[in-house]
Amino acid sequence: MSASDVRIGFIGAGNMAEAMAGALISSGKMQSRQLTLCDIREDRLSYLKTQYNVHTSTSAAETFETASTVVLAVKPQGMRALLEELRNKGLHRSVQRKQIITIAAGLPLSFYEGILYEGLDETSAARLPIMRVMPNTPALVLAGMSGLCGNAHTTPSDMDLAEALLSSMGDVLRVTEAQMDGVTAVSGSGPAYFFYFVEAMVKTAEKMGFQSGEANRLALATLNGAAKLLLDSGEEPADLRRKVTSPGGTTEAAINEMKARNVAEGIQEGMLAAARRSRELSELI
Repeated sequence: MSASDVRIGFIGAGNMAEAMAGALISSGKMQSRQLTLCDIREDRLSYLKTQYNVHTSTSAAETFETASTVVLAVKPQGMRALLEELRNKGLHRSVQRKQIITIAAGLPLSFYEGILYEGLDETSAARLPIMRVMPNTPALVLAGMSGLCGNAHTTPSDMDLAEALLSSMGDVLRVTEAQMDGVTAVSGSGPAYFFYFVEAMVKTAEKMGFQSGEANRLALATLNGAAKLLLDSGEEPADLRRKVTSPGGTTEAAINEMKARNVAEGIQEGMLAAARRSRELSELI
């Protein structure tokens, strides 16, 4: 199937679906006519139609049936009802091959298989490869990091297609499903750790006498510059840190205080807690 033949249907038209659709169009990877966004909110669809000139629909079944690739972008708590609706209407028995990409957090591939593959033989199931994606919120500004894995029916071509779509809004790393909890802990939840650190820097700057705007400017420009230096230099974080940390200087005083308070250990334990919670949530399904 050529790129011009791809028809992508988004079931669920929230912020992440909009980010992905917008990125696909602005990058030139897809034309607006190739995309359908489905939602129950008429006002949301009206906005998307005006903003991106895409097809819109209030029918999940219609969107699923007409797409060659389906992106499931509803909230995890609504996913079972959606999948059961599609299955009960017999849409999972399509004779045409159709990729299923889910961006819902916490739901394992076996959850989707247990519903969509019900009553299907292996040949029929193989026509519905399922891929699971863990994006993060910087995808909204085309600077995301997504983890991608697929089930046993996913071919290399399926993964290539999914990666091409996701790369329009940032970087993509192919992983095993066993690594998805780690992806959640590192990149899925990671932006919040960064925001938490920025909060602390801004509050401390304000305590030092800076106005709120000045504190934000100091912190954000510094962190933006540091991230750019890390990305562009190719050096390891520890090496760059050592270059800034002069013996007996101000930076060393700050680092020593953070070490005394086990800041690094706290970050590590926090990330491990996120991974554990990700596993727990998937086990509750």
